[in-house]
Amino acid sequence: MYKHVARLFNNLPILHKLLLISTIPLVSLILASVLIYVRVQIISLDEERLNNTYLMREATSQYMKLMVDMETGFRGYVLTEDARDLKPYQEALKNLRGIEHNLEERLSADQLQKLKDAEGIVSRFVAEKEELVRDIQSGQKSLALEYIKEGRGRVLMSDFRDWMAQLEKFEQQNASDEFAKMSLDFTSVLLAILGGGLFTFALMLGTLFLIARSIAIPLANLSKAVSASSDALCPIIPELDRKDEIGKLTGVMREMSQQVREHFDHVMRSETSLRTLNRQLSESESKYRGLVDNAPIGIFMTKGMQVTFSNRHNQVLAGLDPNEQVDPAAFRARIHPEDVGRVLSEFSLAVAACRQCELIFRFVHADGIVLTILSRRVPISGFDSPDPIYVAFNIDITALNTLQSRLSRTEKLATLGQMAAGIAHELRNPLVGIGSTASLLLDEFEPSDQRRAEVDMIFHEAKRMDRIVNQIVEYARTRELALVQFVFSDLINRVLKLLSGPLQAKHLKVRTSISQGADHLYADRDQIEQVLLNVIDNAIDATPMNGLSMEIAAYQVLHQDQPGIMIQVRDAGKGISPEALSRVFEPFFTSGKRNGTGLGMAICKNIIDRHHGDIHLTSAVGEGTVVSIWLPSSQDVQLVKG
Repeated sequence: MYKHVARLFNNLPILHKLLLISTIPLVSLILASVLIYVRVQIISLDEERLNNTYLMREATSQYMKLMVDMETGFRGYVLTEDARDLKPYQEALKNLRGIEHNLEERLSADQLQKLKDAEGIVSRFVAEKEELVRDIQSGQKSLALEYIKEGRGRVLMSDFRDWMAQLEKFEQQNASDEFAKMSLDFTSVLLAILGGGLFTFALMLGTLFLIARSIAIPLANLSKAVSASSDALCPIIPELDRKDEIGKLTGVMREMSQQVREHFDHVMRSETSLRTLNRQLSESESKYRGLVDNAPIGIFMTKGMQVTFSNRHNQVLAGLDPNEQVDPAAFRARIHPEDVGRVLSEFSLAVAACRQCELIFRFVHADGIVLTILSRRVPISGFDSPDPIYVAFNIDITALNTLQSRLSRTEKLATLGQMAAGIAHELRNPLVGIGSTASLLLDEFEPSDQRRAEVDMIFHEAKRMDRIVNQIVEYARTRELALVQFVFSDLINRVLKLLSGPLQAKHLKVRTSISQGADHLYADRDQIEQVLLNVIDNAIDATPMNGLSMEIAAYQVLHQDQPGIMIQVRDAGKGISPEALSRVFEPFFTSGKRNGTGLGMAICKNIIDRHHGDIHLTSAVGEGTVVSIWLPSSQDVQLVKG
C-alpha cells in the first residue's frame, strides 16, 4: 500500500506535489488564525467592560465632588443673597447633567440602573435647592435658613455617600472579576498561538521531509552518479522510472550524455587532425618566416599607410635594432628629410588607387651614413577597402650607385689620364723653363726694381700651374694602396702640426675626441694623411677669424653590418648650400675657396673609395659643415688599384 501511494506521489508533477503538501500546513494555519481571532474578540469585550467599570468609578467620584460644590454654592448664596455666590452651584449642576449624558451611552444595563438610582437622589437634592432659591428670590429667606439649621441637606448628602460607597464596592468587585477574566483569556490566546505555531512547524517539517524524499534525494542520487562517473565529460546517467520532472530531466540528461559522447569522439578525431595541420602549418610558417627574416632585402607590410610588419634586414637598412620591436613611425623618421614628403605623397596616391608603386629614396642612419633604397610596393588584399594591405621590398642600391659612379669616374679618369700625360708632356717642360728663367731674372734685379715684382709674380704663377698639373696627374694616376697598421692620433697630430700656421693665423682651437678602439687604422697612411690635410684645410678656410673651435672625432661604428671607424671633422664656418653640397665631389668644382682647383674633394673621394670606405658631407648655411669618413677596420681589405 505504502509503495503504491509513494509511486503515485512520485509520478505527480512537482507543482502538484507542492500544492498538495502545502495545503495541510495552510489549513492548520487558517484554523489557528480563526481561533486566535475569536479569543482576541473576547479579550476586546473584556477590555471594554473593564473600561466601563473604570468610567463608572470615575463618574461617581466626579458626582461626589459636584454635589459638594452645589452644597457649598447654595450655602454661600443663602448667607449673602449675592447672585455671584450662586454661580458655583449652577456650574456644578450643568457639569452634573453632562456627566450623566455621556455615561448613558457607554455603560451596561446594570450600571445604568445604578446610575438611575443616583440620579433620583440628585434630583431630590436639586429640587429642594431650586425651590429654596426661588423662596430667597421672593423674599422668604427664612425657609432656606430653616432648611440649613435642620440639616436636611446633610441627610441627602449622607444618603448619597452611602450609595456611593455601595457603588464603589460593586464596581471594584466588577473590575476584579473582569481583570481575572482578561488574564484567563490572554493565557488562552498565548496557548493557541504557541500550539498553532508548533503544530504548523511540525506539519512544515513533515512537508519538507516528503519533498526531500520525492525531489531532493533523487537529485542527490543523480549528482552522485555524475560525480562518481569515471568519464567526467560524458557521465553515465542511471535510468529512473518516474514520470515527473525529475524523471524527464534524467531522461534528457541520458540523451544529452550520449550526444556529448558522440560529439566528444568527433572532436577528438578533429583535434588529432587539427594538431597535425597545426604542426604542418607551424613548420611551414617557421620555414617561410626564416626565409623572410634572413632575406638579403628589406621586406615589410603595410595596412594603408601604417607599417604592420618588418623583417630584420629592413630594420638594418633603416639603422634600427633588428632584435627590437620598432614603432612604425621610426621608419618614417629614418627617411631623408628631402625625400620624406615625396615618398609619403607618392605612396598615399598609390594606396588611394590601390596600385603598385616604385620609389627611390634615402635612409639616414644615426651615424650619418646615407643609403639609397629602391622600394617596390604591391597591394595583395583589401582592394575594396580604404586601407589595402601592401607587401613591400626595400633593396639597397647604394653599392650599385657607387659602382656606377666609380665606373663613370673610371671612364673620366681614363680620359683624364690620357689628357694628363699629354698636358704633363706639353706643359711641364715650358713651365720648368719659365720657372728657371724667372728664378734667374730675380737674381738680376734689385729689390727696389719694379720689374722684380712682375718677375716674382711670373715665378709664383708658374709654380701654381705646376701644382695644378701635379693634382691632375695625382687624380688620374693609378697606384696600389700601401696598407699598414698605424696610430690614428699620431697622424692627427702630424696633420695639425703641418697646418699649424693657418690655424694660428685664424686663432682656431682644435678639439679631438678619439674613442678606445678607434685609434688604430689599417689603411694607406700617406693617402689618409692627404685626405685629412685637404679636409681640415677646407675647414680652416671656411671658418672666419673669430677664435671659434674645430672638432675632430673618431669612434667605432657598424656600417651595413661591417665594423669600421667613423672620422668626423666639424667646423663652425659659413656652411655649404644644398646645390653646392651635391657637387662637392665633382672634379674641378669649387665652392669659392681661394686658389682652389676643384680637385681636392674629388681626390679625397677617390682615395676613400679605393679603401672601400664612404665619405659624405652634411652642412647648413651659417652653421657649419661636418665631413664624415668611414673606413673598414678589418685587415681583410685587399690591395686594390685605383
